[in-house]
Amino acid sequence: MATFPAIEAYRAELRATPYTPLDDAELARIRQRYADAHHSSAIEDIHPSAEQLAFDALMIELRVPRDLARRYSDRFSRERIVGPALARQKAVEAGKLRA
Repeated sequence: MATFPAIEAYRAELRATPYTPLDDAELARIRQRYADAHHSSAIEDIHPSAEQLAFDALMIELRVPRDLARRYSDRFSRERIVGPALARQKAVEAGKLRA
């Protein structure tokens, strides 16, 4: 699997964050939830990017609890959405793009 700088940054941050890792039973439930979510999205012809798959794999690998994983997932999604919009806005402000 490809490596992504953002994913490696999350890995470092999570490793420095104190939390109680998921136990085996909860990890199995989380794995199934990810699989169900991907299956449901595929039915609608929506497929996760390689970076999204790497993010999901990281949450499983590090056994990140659901509440913490949800916060990181929200942040990950916002960064993917806001990042390009912010870059476009800065390009417009710099006169490189038209509004």
